[in-house]
Amino acid sequence: NHSTHFRSDTKTLRFRTADLFQDNDYFYKYAHSRKWQAYGALEWDITPSTTFVVSHAAQQQDITAPYYGLPVTTEKTLWYGGRNANPSQKWGYSNYMTQQTIASLSQKLWGDWKLTARGTFYDQSYNTLYNEPWTQIDAQTGTMQYQDAGIVAMRGTNSARSADIYANGSFHFLNRTHYALFGFNYNSYNQVTRYGNILSDAVYDGVNINNTNSVPRPPAGSISYQDDPDGYGTRDNATQWGFYGQLRLEVIKHLSLILGGRVSRFSERMRYISPGPTSSWKPEANIHGELTPYLGTVYQITPNISWYASYSSIFTPSVGNMSYHGGGLKPQRGNQVETGFKAEYFNGRLNLSSALFRMENVNQPVQDPEHSQFYITTGPIRRQGWEAQIDGTILPNLDISIGYTYLDTKVSDSKTRDFGGVFSPHHMFKSWVHYTVPKGQLHGLNIGVGLDANSSLRGSYPTTVQGGYMTLDGMIGYHITPHLKIQLNATNLTNRYYYERASGVWQFNFPAAPRSFMATLRANY
Repeated sequence: NHSTHFRSDTKTLRFRTADLFQDNDYFYKYAHSRKWQAYGALEWDITPSTTFVVSHAAQQQDITAPYYGLPVTTEKTLWYGGRNANPSQKWGYSNYMTQQTIASLSQKLWGDWKLTARGTFYDQSYNTLYNEPWTQIDAQTGTMQYQDAGIVAMRGTNSARSADIYANGSFHFLNRTHYALFGFNYNSYNQVTRYGNILSDAVYDGVNINNTNSVPRPPAGSISYQDDPDGYGTRDNATQWGFYGQLRLEVIKHLSLILGGRVSRFSERMRYISPGPTSSWKPEANIHGELTPYLGTVYQITPNISWYASYSSIFTPSVGNMSYHGGGLKPQRGNQVETGFKAEYFNGRLNLSSALFRMENVNQPVQDPEHSQFYITTGPIRRQGWEAQIDGTILPNLDISIGYTYLDTKVSDSKTRDFGGVFSPHHMFKSWVHYTVPKGQLHGLNIGVGLDANSSLRGSYPTTVQGGYMTLDGMIGYHITPHLKIQLNATNLTNRYYYERASGVWQFNFPAAPRSFMATLRANY
């Protein structure tokens, strides 16, 4: 990570680059990932009031034996016969190449007003091959059946183009200062997915979940992307644009009112492409004038304590998420209300907050538990609860972060399938304490300990339950010099065996990592 600053009498040029290479195995079998990433940004002050910024990021990631979690058992329960199991195989892979370019131009106007224009170009290509289980895990023997018909062979591209122009600043009215933002943005998406035709039909019985690498690689020539009447491919195009704005008004002293919203236009279409029979474009959505308002208020009770309340509308298109029966998903709609208090002490070194919230939405996309590469939408879902958080310094050199959340989730329509509370526990508690030795022979030493606790969560069946659990983490670090630091982090010190997510039938049930350690050496110059 390096930055360079060039200055002349009239112009300033800044350049920054960040580069990363990562090579790692995982606690589950067979899997390996190799990733490199390069990033560069150039910032140019064309004039004292005009700044141009351009950046480009590229990333290549190659994954061996891609891992999507475990199936449930034939008794519709979670599997506890080995958390390092991986239903994939060593010959399986998922390779991704991603590039993104962002360019922006900012112009200072009068006062503190500024006009900004930004464009983004995103492109990704991928290639995937692996064999997923054909049956669930036998609860007694730990075995499954695989078939060549269960091979997932996919190639595709994802691309997005966006433009955003907005102005923001303050203005004075009735002897008070107010703030405004308004703008326009445009987004287009294009997704192409091609599924390989599987030309073999072998069946592999009695495959143990802890030895899935025994499933052989598909025979040479058994996967084809040539046109075939039974082939399958899709192209999905979507466009969204709209106007948005926000006003922050100081109604009276210490009381602010925030008014905002967006008017959107959204359209989506889909067609079938090679290697299957091609089709004409089919409209999936055509939405005009979708209004998503926002209303909020903030009252400064004392110099340290403020109260807030907000209402927002939800409209989120599910671009690129395809259903098993073909076509896209309906946009997610809903609304959210929240109210709470925030407090700040000791010049911002200690912060406290608490909030009540409620959200209702419909058409939330979730991964199809029966078809792992596709998505379905939920019926009406209601989430409500409260949370409290404290962060900051309570004593010299002693920092804490403690938070608790209560969440109650229900599918409001009794005729709609219950998605297991959408996989969220009711009670979540997180804490972290960090102490730095200020002086003496141990000066430069810092230690930390964290405790996380969650109540039970359930997956796609009432019997797919992970009971409540608690984990303990820790760290110790030492500043060898002012520029050089070494640190050791430990997670799940008690080596608790639990599932951090349970959300599928054939996949998407994820055991958490066992006890692990990570050493870091960091230099700053």
